[in-house]
Amino acid sequence: MFGTFFYNETIKRSISVFGTLFNNIHTSKIKADGTVLSKNLVPISYGPKQKFLLRLQDDVKAKDGNVTSISLPRMAFELTGFEYDASRQQNKLIRTQKTVLETSDVGKRGFQYQPAPYNLTFTLSILSKNAIDALQIVEQILPYFQPEYTVSMKMVDSMSEVRDVPIFLNSVAMDDQYEGEFVERRVIEYTLEFTMKTYFFGPVYTGEVIKNVIERDYINDSVAAGFTSTEINNSGLVKEVKHYEPAFAARSNAVVNSNTVTFPSAINSKISVGDEVFGTNLTTNPTISSIASDKLSIVLSNQVNFSANTNLKFVGSVDPSDTFVVAETVTFYDEGGGNTFEEDTASDG
Repeated sequence: MFGTFFYNETIKRSISVFGTLFNNIHTSKIKADGTVLSKNLVPISYGPKQKFLLRLQDDVKAKDGNVTSISLPRMAFELTGFEYDASRQQNKLIRTQKTVLETSDVGKRGFQYQPAPYNLTFTLSILSKNAIDALQIVEQILPYFQPEYTVSMKMVDSMSEVRDVPIFLNSVAMDDQYEGEFVERRVIEYTLEFTMKTYFFGPVYTGEVIKNVIERDYINDSVAAGFTSTEINNSGLVKEVKHYEPAFAARSNAVVNSNTVTFPSAINSKISVGDEVFGTNLTTNPTISSIASDKLSIVLSNQVNFSANTNLKFVGSVDPSDTFVVAETVTFYDEGGGNTFEEDTASDG
């Protein structure tokens, strides 16, 4: 239905970041005088705690002699849910752009629209056979969450944006399974619930880059000589943006009083009849009347005269399909008094 395949690995990336937070926790055996007898890294793996609890209940003697019981302490975590967070949603049309142009699509820049904010809920389970090991693990985690711990994540590999993602500690629960037969193993369990406030980005789009902007500024030095009462407080600055779109450039051969302009190599295929040509040194920019099929010459609406290697710029009409194009027209009001402003600067009052 949506038609564009993309995979930003957001869920995979979030799980990896969460698990990495707890992959360097140790337990120690310490004598009364402070001497450290041993220090062990607590293993952590992805999966529900029930899998490890079942392993603890397995009868090792009933199986192959090479099978050993699971060792404690250890930790397990899993992703348990998703929830849309409307409070963090921004304007969906805001874009994030790449810092460099596309290499595969020359002249274009990649961008993404604002992501959808989601809360991911994680459960971290701590399993231990004695209280001291469990307390050591818990106390190495709790001080960092007040109540959140923020990590920086690069959300999409092909984009340059890095976002701060807070991880909140919601609750801590403890369960000591001390009841049962003597042959059963005791398990002390701590369950910590977390919420990660992350973002889901859509596909990366590409669009033309704005390369040329032409504007005319009308400045009124005195109220008596200038604009009418309906124009920006009778005085000030009025801006008329004539073109605000991609422009293509090409260097030409020498031209002497002729409408035909030739080029040493083919011009851009997007240049079309009717485009306005800048750089001809004429007061009024000529337009393209026709283009040769080989793109090596064009015919202009006026005769021109310039030297070889002159850099000409071609600006066409606004293309509504180009997401980067913006066209702005300013209407000038005339109430019958004051001056009327013409297109040429010599007639402007």
